[in-house]
Amino acid sequence: MFLPLALVSCRENHPDHAETGTTYTCPMHPQIVKDEPGSCPICGMDLVPQRREATEAATVAGDLNYLLQPTNQTVIANIKTITPVTKEVNSEITFPGIITYDTRRQYTIPARFGGRIEKLYVQFNYQPVRKGQKLYDIYSPDLITAQNELIYLLEHDAQNTDLIRAAKQKLQYLGATEAQISQISRQREANYTFPVYSPYNGYVVDPTVTTPPTYTAVNGNNGAGSGGMADMSSAATGSNISSAPPAPATPGFSVREGMYVTAGQTLFRVVNADEVWAEFNVSSTAAANLKKGTPVTLFFNQLPETNIKTRIHLVQPFYEAGESFAQVRVLLPTQHNSALVGQLVTGKIAMATDSALWVPKSAVLDLGSSSVVFRKLNGVFQPIEIIVGKRSDDLVEVQKGLDIQTEIAANAQFLVDSESFIRVADNR
Repeated sequence: MFLPLALVSCRENHPDHAETGTTYTCPMHPQIVKDEPGSCPICGMDLVPQRREATEAATVAGDLNYLLQPTNQTVIANIKTITPVTKEVNSEITFPGIITYDTRRQYTIPARFGGRIEKLYVQFNYQPVRKGQKLYDIYSPDLITAQNELIYLLEHDAQNTDLIRAAKQKLQYLGATEAQISQISRQREANYTFPVYSPYNGYVVDPTVTTPPTYTAVNGNNGAGSGGMADMSSAATGSNISSAPPAPATPGFSVREGMYVTAGQTLFRVVNADEVWAEFNVSSTAAANLKKGTPVTLFFNQLPETNIKTRIHLVQPFYEAGESFAQVRVLLPTQHNSALVGQLVTGKIAMATDSALWVPKSAVLDLGSSSVVFRKLNGVFQPIEIIVGKRSDDLVEVQKGLDIQTEIAANAQFLVDSESFIRVADNR
C-alpha cells in the first residue's frame, strides 16, 4: 500500500530530471551532438557539454527553414534581380579566318609511260603553267613501239579500221593528244622524243614539296598566320597572329633532265588558286546555328572597304583532336579570284531568332558541363540548372529551366567566391 505512494512521491519531487538533459558538441563542428562525453569524429577535439532545458528549447518556424541549408546550395545576399524576357533577337556572329586552297583544285601529273627525261621546260617550284603548256620531252621505248604499230597498220593494213582505232586508242591511253596522233598518222614517222603537256592551269609544284602553308586562324579575336602567296603581319591587321616557324628554303625539282622515270610515278603537282576557300574556326555554340547555305559576308582585314556576299559551303561535322572549334568553309565566287592565299578575312553572319526567353549573359554561370542561374526564393538565392541556346552579344537564350515569372540574380558572379563548389538544387 505504501509502495505506489512512494513512486508517485519520487516522480513529483524530481520533475526537472525528466525534462532536462546535457548533450555534448564539438566547438568546431556544432553539427556533432552526442549524449555523452567523447571526441569529435571529424577533428578529434574533446566534446564540450551544452545544457538545454526542454521547456526552453528553441523552435524554428517553418518559414525560416530555408536559412538552415548548406552554404553550397543557398546564398543570402542583397543584390539586383531580374526576370527573363520574351522577345525576338537579331544578332550578328563575327569570326576570323584565312584564305586557303580549294583542295579539289590540286592535281597530280604522273608519268603515263616509262622512259628518260630529255628536256624540262619548267625550272622552279610555283612556276605558273597553262593548260596545254609543254612540261617536258621524254624518250620512251614503249611509246615508240606504239607509234610504230600505228604507222605499220596505216601503211600495210589501211582497211582494218578496228585495229587502227585500237592503235590510236593505245596512244591516247599513253598520254598522246589528238593533235599528236594526227601528226603521226599524217607524217608516218615516230617521234623519238615525245612532248608531254600540262592538262591543268595553275602553278607547278614538285611532289616532294608541301603546298605553300596557310596557318589556321585561331579562336577568339586572333587572326591567322600568314603563308602561301601572301605575306601578312600582325601589325598590318591589328590582330594577333598565330606565329609559326619560318618555312625552310624551297628545294628544286626532284625530276631532272636525263633521269629515268617509271609508269605511274608522280612527276609534278599543279595547284590552281583561281578559286579559293575562306576557312574559319567557329565555337561549338555558334556552329550549332550554322548550316550549308547560310548567307555570310566576308571582309578583308587588309582592304576594309572590300566585302563579298556569299554562302557557307561546309560546316565540318566533327572536331579535330584537342579542339573545341568547328571549321566552317566558304567558297569564294569565281569573280573574286583576286583574294590571295594566306590573306586574313573576317566573316559576319546576321541571324534572327524566333520569339524566345532571354536573360543577360551576366546572369548565367557556366559550370562547364552545365549552366546555372541563381533563383531568388524566400529571400535567398538558390542555383538551378538551365539549358541555354543561342547567344547574342550580352544575351543568352534559355530553352529550359526558367519561366517569365522567375526572379533571378542579375549577376551570378556576385554569388560565387573562389572556393565555392555549387550544388544545383532540384528545379521544382
